[in-house]
Amino acid sequence: MISKFRSSIITQMTGIVLLILAILTGTLVVSQYYVRGIGRNNSSTLADSLLQQANNALSIYKDNLRYNAAYMCRFLIIDDSNKGISLRGDEELAQLSSYFSQIEIKNREIASAILFDREMNEIASFGKKVHLPQRQKYLRTGEDLNADWYFGQGQEFNYAYYYPVYNVLDGQGRQAGMCVFILDHWTLDGTARNLLKDYSAAMLLSDSGNLNLSFHTAGDVPENITMQQLKNSEDFIYREGDWQNGIRAAVAVSVTANDSESEVIRRLVFIAYAFAILLLAITLFFSYYQLARPIRGISAFINRAIRHPDERLNLRREDEIGVVAESLDHMLDENQKMIQEIKDGKVRLYETQLARQEMEILAYRNQINPHFLYNTLSCMRDMALINDEDDIAEMAMCLSDIFRYAVKGSNIVTVRDEVEYIEKYATIINHRFMGKIRIHVTAADDVLDKPVIRLFLQPLVENSVFHGLEVSLEPGVVDVTITKKHRRLEMVVKDNGCGIDEDKLHNIRLQLENPGDSASIGLSNIVQRLRLFYGTDYSLAIDSAPGEGTMVTISVPEQIQGEDEQEVNNIRPA
Repeated sequence: MISKFRSSIITQMTGIVLLILAILTGTLVVSQYYVRGIGRNNSSTLADSLLQQANNALSIYKDNLRYNAAYMCRFLIIDDSNKGISLRGDEELAQLSSYFSQIEIKNREIASAILFDREMNEIASFGKKVHLPQRQKYLRTGEDLNADWYFGQGQEFNYAYYYPVYNVLDGQGRQAGMCVFILDHWTLDGTARNLLKDYSAAMLLSDSGNLNLSFHTAGDVPENITMQQLKNSEDFIYREGDWQNGIRAAVAVSVTANDSESEVIRRLVFIAYAFAILLLAITLFFSYYQLARPIRGISAFINRAIRHPDERLNLRREDEIGVVAESLDHMLDENQKMIQEIKDGKVRLYETQLARQEMEILAYRNQINPHFLYNTLSCMRDMALINDEDDIAEMAMCLSDIFRYAVKGSNIVTVRDEVEYIEKYATIINHRFMGKIRIHVTAADDVLDKPVIRLFLQPLVENSVFHGLEVSLEPGVVDVTITKKHRRLEMVVKDNGCGIDEDKLHNIRLQLENPGDSASIGLSNIVQRLRLFYGTDYSLAIDSAPGEGTMVTISVPEQIQGEDEQEVNNIRPA
């Protein structure tokens, strides 16, 4: 028997489930004998808890009132007369009114505030008009919290908090007066209702003059019953607290109602446990043989498939596990095909992108504006006819250097190379326009060896000369500045030419977003080359106004990464 039990997993699992069922059943049966005693103890504990919560709420409420009353009275003037508290003018009254407004905003239940001297003469009142009933007009030497009809017998009762004010500066600590807050009853009443929640219980807030100050019931407790009746009932646990400055809380908790709910819950739990264990046994049995074991086999196959991609599961089943196994085999077949296709596609994509970029770079190089060559040669011819001077030789030398730089094989150069190229271009412009147009280039020392795109800034300088300064009759200047800010190169080309009107500037900015559709070869060339070499990590901004010139600002990383990284490394100084 024992050997059969050990050799059969299903027998072992059945024995364990039966053992658990027996233990749980015995535990639930034994617990029924303690239901009644536990129910009464729970009701007693609940009564103590509700009373403690009520006392805590009253204490917190009283502490808040004491704090606000002390805040209200902190700057009261106390004279040496027998009257105690006094006000010396409208300024003190306005200050007290301001204090009350602050208190009223934070404590919505405070409806009024009254200040009395030690002879119970009213010094000042704030908020809703109120007159203390005659039975309440006496000087309290300690804090007091009670309830009365402070706004007339025809209205609901209100609570009042009395705060004695003492003169601590006279050395005798004599009482100087009293501060009274009149409070709406809904705060304490709402607290009592919230504490009861869904329990079958009642709560009474009373003072020494009215034992039915605030009475609330919940659950199965009748609404027309009194707390005295609940106190004398054997079915209720009654607790009452200590007096807290004139207010006392009392609670009564139903033993039968609360215990009946617990009994129903325990029965439901017993039935649920029985069915849960039964279903658990069935589920474990079914899961192990129909799910766990096949899934464990599939998991082991997946681990093997990583090392042996040609292996297949070939599990013959007609249920969902069989569908999963068949889908897994099919997925592995498709995955192998896809991997091979991805490899081939990556090779083709890389070759295509490489060829496209080479073609685009060659195309951008061929977009150099030929007008510059024609105009320069024409200028040189005219000067040769008029003057036989060294300027012609200088222009020819600069032009030769420019052409040599333009056909240079590398796409990436240093800032130093680009600056020297622009300076040669500036020399030709200076001769051509006979000093009317000047080009100044300024580059910080820490950027001279940084890599940039070749022939990158010259189109912007050319635009400033021929579109911004040539049409003007006044001398013009183009300033080119290259600096480094936060590991980025910032290049600014600024002129003091005729500027660009708002509509045209708007169209240019739109064309920069779609450079392929732009009619401006220079700007289109620059934007597309920025995208080729920097991707999206660049910024280009154009600012201009008619008559105020134009400024183009470009920001790029200080290093060029990606496919041209080897070319960047080749230009760096050893």
